[in-house]
Amino acid sequence: MVARLNGALKTKLGAETIAASESFKLSQAYFYGWVMNQPDRDHRAEVSTGGFIDLRDDLAQFEVVGAKTADQTSADESEPFANFSDRYGSKRGKSEEELLALLKQSRATPGKGWREPMLLFIGSTVGKGWSDLQIKLACAPYSDGGIDDRDIQELIDYTRKKFHKSEADGAEDVDATSAGPKVAVDPVDLWGKFDPPTLPRGLLPDVIERFAHDQGLDMGADMSGIAMSALAVSAGAIPDSVRLQVKRHNTGWMEVARLWVALVGAPSSKKSPIMAAAARPLRKIDADQARDYADQRAVYDKLPKEEKLKINPPKQVRSILQDTTIEAAQDVLKDSPDGLLCYQDELSGWFGSMDKYSAGRGSAKDRAFWLEAFNGGTYSVQRVGRGSVFIENLSISLIGGIQPEPIRQIADESVDDGLLQRLLPIMVSPAKAGRDEAASPVLAEYNALIRDLHCLGNATLRFDDDAQAYRQELELKHLKLQSLEFVHRKLGAHIGKYDGIFARLCVIWHCTESMMGFGDIPAVISEATARRVGAFLHGFLLPHAMAFYTTVLGLSNDHDCVTAVAGYILCHGLTKITNRDLKRGDRVMRRLSPEAGLAVFEQLEAFGWLERTPSRLRGAPTHWLVNPAVHQKFSERAKTETARRTEVRQTIADAVGAGVEP
Repeated sequence: MVARLNGALKTKLGAETIAASESFKLSQAYFYGWVMNQPDRDHRAEVSTGGFIDLRDDLAQFEVVGAKTADQTSADESEPFANFSDRYGSKRGKSEEELLALLKQSRATPGKGWREPMLLFIGSTVGKGWSDLQIKLACAPYSDGGIDDRDIQELIDYTRKKFHKSEADGAEDVDATSAGPKVAVDPVDLWGKFDPPTLPRGLLPDVIERFAHDQGLDMGADMSGIAMSALAVSAGAIPDSVRLQVKRHNTGWMEVARLWVALVGAPSSKKSPIMAAAARPLRKIDADQARDYADQRAVYDKLPKEEKLKINPPKQVRSILQDTTIEAAQDVLKDSPDGLLCYQDELSGWFGSMDKYSAGRGSAKDRAFWLEAFNGGTYSVQRVGRGSVFIENLSISLIGGIQPEPIRQIADESVDDGLLQRLLPIMVSPAKAGRDEAASPVLAEYNALIRDLHCLGNATLRFDDDAQAYRQELELKHLKLQSLEFVHRKLGAHIGKYDGIFARLCVIWHCTESMMGFGDIPAVISEATARRVGAFLHGFLLPHAMAFYTTVLGLSNDHDCVTAVAGYILCHGLTKITNRDLKRGDRVMRRLSPEAGLAVFEQLEAFGWLERTPSRLRGAPTHWLVNPAVHQKFSERAKTETARRTEVRQTIADAVGAGVEP
C-alpha cells in the first residue's frame, strides 16, 4: 500500500518518498484524493473526491515505482536513521550550539508548535546515542514538567520506536558537563567517619604557626586546636578600627577581625589548657585594664559631688568577657567599642544560658543579641528600670570548647537560627604525652604579637587587584559549595558565611605579618596573603567543618532515615526502590511520608546510591535505580545489616512467643 502511494506521488508530482510504513495503522482508513477545508464547520477537512487507498485498483500500476530497492532496504535495516537527515536535518552533524538552539526554539514556540523543534532535538540526540536520562536532563529546563515531563518521554519513546534505536544500544561520548553519558559513581560510605586534616605548615602567620607547634609538643595537645585558639585571641586583640573594604567599589561591606571558634573533642583532648595557653597574653591585657579602671573609679568616687557633675566617669574598657548575662555584657560593651573576646571554657553552658536560664525572657532575645555580636555594628537597649543603653559597636569574638554529645543535643533541640553555623568547628584529637623542656622563645614573641595587635590604630584595608580577582573566584566557589545545603542544611548555611570569614582571616593574616611599626600596617592586602588564607580556609577549616557536620551532627539532614533506607537496600539486595518499599522497612522507614521519602531518595541520589528514573506507566510513581556499586563496595555492611535485622525479628518473636507462666 505504501509502495503504491509513493509510486503514484512520485510519478504524478515528481516527489520523492512521502510516506513510510510506520505512518499507517490497520485500524484506520486512509484516502487517496483531494480534501476541501470547511471553515464554517469548525475547520474540518472533508473528502471531496477519492477513495480508500487499499481499494484503489488504479494505484497498483505505481507499486513498482514506489517500492524500495534492495540497496535501500539493506541501508534502512543497517541504519534506522538513513532518511532522518532528509526529513529532520543532519543526525550527527548538529553542534551543541545547534542543539541548544532547538531547545530554545521549542520554548519560544507557542502552543503545540514546540513539539517540532523538540522532536528534532530528541531525534538528533537519540541518533548520537544519548540515554533517556541524558535527553530528559537536557530537556528539563525547557519543558513544563521538568525531568519527569510525560510529553518528553512520549517523544523519546516515539523516536526510539520509529527508528528502532533502543536505549541499550550504547552512548557516544558527550561532554560530561552537559547531558552526557552516564559515568560510574562511587557511592559515599554513609556509616564512615571523615578524619579532619592535621595543621598544615607554611600557611599560618609565622609566629602563630611556631607557637602552635611548640606548645603542642610541650602540652601533648593537638596543634590544630592551639593554632585556632591563637587566631581567635588575635581576632579579639585587633581593634575594630582596623577594617577591610571587601569589594573595590562597595563601601558598605566592611569586615573586621572577628572569629567564633569551637574546639570539639573528648574531655581527654585538653581543650581547656589549649585555650588557656592561647588566651594568656590577652588575659594579662584585660587584667591591666581592670586594674586601671578600678584605680580610676576609686579616684572618681572620692571626688566631691560638684566635681563629678563636671567630668565623665571612667570607662570600663575590657578585652575579655567570660561567664556573664547579656545585661552585664551590654554594660561592658558600651565602653569597649573596639570589641573583645568572649572566653567560654564550656560552650554548653553558653548555649544553656540562652535556652534554659533566660528567667522568663525567652531564649530568642539572648540568641538575637549574640547573632548581632557576630555581625558587629550599633546596638541599643531600652528597658524600664535600666533606662537606655547604647552600644557603639556590638562586636565579640568567641573561643570555647565542647564535647560531641552536648553539641549534638544542642543542634537537635535549639532553634535553627544560624547561631551554630557561625562557629568554626575544630575537631580536636586526643591528647598525647608532652615534653618537659625549657620555654621556647616563641612564647615571648607570641605575647608581644598580641600586645602589638591590641595597640593597632585606625586603618582601612583593601585588596590589591590580583587579590580582589582571587576573592571573586572564591565567592563563586562558595556559591557552588552552598549546594550542600540540599544534603545538609546546617553545613550549607555554614559555608554561606565563608565570604565574610575569608575577609576576616585576611585581616588577621595581614595584621600579624605586616606591622611596620608601633600601631601601623600597610593599607593593601597582597594576593600572596589572600591565597594563603584561601588555602587555609578550604584545605583546613572546610574539612574540619565537614568532619563536624557529618560525623557529629550526622551526614545528612535526615541521617537516621537515610542510613535506614540504605541498610534496607543492602540487606535485601535491591536493584530499585520506590515509596512502596518504605512501608516494608523498619519503624524509621514506615513513618516517612511520601514527601519525606522523596527527600531521602534525593539525598541518597546525591550520595551516589540511587539514580532517578521515571516509570514507563503514565501516572506511576518515580522509580529509583540502585547503583550496583553499593552492593560491591558495602558487601560486608550488607551482612551486618542482615544479621542485625534478623536478630531484631528473632528478639521480637521470642518475646511474643514466650507466653506468661500461670
